[in-house]
Amino acid sequence: MIEVAAYWTLVKKKNVKIFTLIISEINKMLSSIKDSAKLNEMIFVMSLKKLKKKLLIVYHDFLNIFDREKTTQLSLHWSYDHKIELKDKSQSSRSWLYFMLSYKLQKIKEYLEKNLKKKFITFSKASFASSILFVKKKDDSLRFCVNYRKLNALIKRDHYSILLIDEVLAWIQDSKYLTWFNIIVTFNKLCMSIESENLITFITFFNVYKYKVMLFELINESTFFQHYINDMLFNCLHKFCQIYLNDILIYSKIFKKHRTHVKEMLDKLHEVDLQINIDKCEFKIQKISFLKLLIFINDLRMNSWKVDVIRSWKVSRLLTHVQIFIDFCNFYE
Repeated sequence: MIEVAAYWTLVKKKNVKIFTLIISEINKMLSSIKDSAKLNEMIFVMSLKKLKKKLLIVYHDFLNIFDREKTTQLSLHWSYDHKIELKDKSQSSRSWLYFMLSYKLQKIKEYLEKNLKKKFITFSKASFASSILFVKKKDDSLRFCVNYRKLNALIKRDHYSILLIDEVLAWIQDSKYLTWFNIIVTFNKLCMSIESENLITFITFFNVYKYKVMLFELINESTFFQHYINDMLFNCLHKFCQIYLNDILIYSKIFKKHRTHVKEMLDKLHEVDLQINIDKCEFKIQKISFLKLLIFINDLRMNSWKVDVIRSWKVSRLLTHVQIFIDFCNFYE
């Protein structure tokens, strides 16, 4: 509050800014914040109830592992930061904008706002950048992607061994119980190294940005992710589980041991702060699709649609086509 005389004295002076502060408006803002907090609390309680219905009671002590909110929190830089090695450091790639319809521009804006808020992306001043595009999903919705084709051609390839079908069969032989976990792809856990951030710059109609987290659009990302997951879950690997990227297959011969194995895995996931997608988990099942194969108890089968592909394969006289067909058949022999 200010007296009238003092107010008019200040008004006559130069470089004096005048503003008003209405108490009722402040109260409205505070009440909206409280309402928002209540709404978030209600959403959390509802999601918790929904989660408890889907999850077996014996695993309710691990509810926090299924919390999606944790996947939006950016991690600090650490030993598993991903570094990009270029074949020739003097080379760079630059892409340009192309025409986009208004609804796609809106999608871009929504994506940018969401990821700027999570701090997964930030503004970039790099002299090179990749273009963006949209990929249509199965439900006809659009997925925002960055076209790193030019950059990928410049990156040195990494090599890391992945699971072989024979190995999987050997480890799960005679198992009676299977459980499948799907790790929520943890981009937030794997940051890009500071010196590599500018390399994954992308250009939009709004501004130029760079990612602070690792993406699967780049080559070497899947091998790096496999290396990371294997290290995090090393104590469980080949003991009672097999891991391929973000899929975990837990197997046991005895039901009592199987529950112990599942709890041990959940405990380990909690320890390394990894989250699981409850909608893609299956407990105590008789068959599962793993490594694009159908794994049954004491059996392994090809997916029927892959068999149909072989049966309907067109006859070709080209040597390369024949070699591809033979390799494909040998893979499932």
